[in-house]
Amino acid sequence: MQSYLNDGHEVLEIMFDKIEVQTYNHLFKLQPSTIVPSLFCARLWSEFQLFQPFLRQNILLRETKIDQRATVHINEKYDAHMYFLGKQKVRQFMKYTFRLEINKNKENCISITQIFLEDI
Repeated sequence: MQSYLNDGHEVLEIMFDKIEVQTYNHLFKLQPSTIVPSLFCARLWSEFQLFQPFLRQNILLRETKIDQRATVHINEKYDAHMYFLGKQKVRQFMKYTFRLEINKNKENCISITQIFLEDI
């Protein structure tokens, strides 16, 4: 996977593996398909250098918003963009917001925005 990082934005070239998607579909009792389920895309978060520091922190996923405009297929190349949208202190928590966009030919297929909370 090629990647580059630029001030709160990182890009990876990705391809979803047929076996991994089939395993996910079987686990959640979904019909076998060449289409990648939208929530399966969330497995990409740990691939990004931008998200690496949060893997060592005790954070809680608070909210997920998915906007799917086109289907994502297995064994096809996509550009995955990770954006760190910001952090904000809310009472005794630090709120972190990230967005993952998966694009093909510069057109957005899916956008996943997630909010994480860290107890401070």
